[in-house]
Parts: sequence; C-alpha cells; structure tokens
Amino acid sequence: MPVKVTMNLTEQDVQNTEKLTNMLHSRSKAATVSTALSVTATIAEILSQGGDLMIRNSDGSMERLIITGMQYGK
Repeated sequence: MPVKVTMNLTEQDVQNTEKLTNMLHSRSKAATVSTALSVTATIAEILSQGGDLMIRNSDGSMERLIITGMQYGK
C-alpha cells in the first residue's frame, strides 16, 4: 500500500534526484526515490551478511567500496 511522505530536501538532494531521474530514465522523481531505496536496501542486506561491494574502474582495477555508517556483518 503506497504511503505519502513529505520531506525537506537540500539543494544537493534535489540535484542528486534530478541526476538519477535522468540516468535511470525514471517516469517520476517518486519512482527514482523508490529505486534508490530498493538499491540501498539490497546493498545493506549484502553487506550485513558479510558481502563486499566492489567496483571495477575503467582501467580494469577493482576497489572495495566502503559506505560510512553502514552496518557490516561478520
């Protein structure tokens, strides 16, 4: 069941939402926020179970991404 949420956003939050809306080709800012929450929940679940978040740089090298404030398991 959808729930209406009202919140204050900083200028940076607004810019991030607009950027993600364009990058994700979202139909609305609400859809963008929903996608961002889903991605964050998935990442949090993986990390809480002891997984790692890795990124591959354009040169092929790999880095472990650490998110400050995130609960890491194991």
